[in-house]
Amino acid sequence: MIDTKPLPPMETMTDVRQQVDRIDAEIIALMAQRFACMDAAARIKQDRNIVRDEARKAEVLENVKQLASEAHVPVPTMAAIWEMLVETSISYELQKWDQLRK
Repeated sequence: MIDTKPLPPMETMTDVRQQVDRIDAEIIALMAQRFACMDAAARIKQDRNIVRDEARKAEVLENVKQLASEAHVPVPTMAAIWEMLVETSISYELQKWDQLRK
């Protein structure tokens, strides 16, 4: 698991909201990196039929479940979020793959 800095003390809802907003910004920055990986995958994969890789999808979902368990966050919730993320990533990659080969 990647180490994150501990949260500062939160005494008010303003404190909580500031941390949530900061965390959301970090998540979006990480998502931008993840989708940059999808751009690279679309460029690298020579066959459109291998964009969807069910074995890799299963591996990603199992990894997330393990990480969620270790982080003590709800595993079913994280699995559902990642299911949607992976499917969205596949759709995005397919679109990019098609754009690159027009």
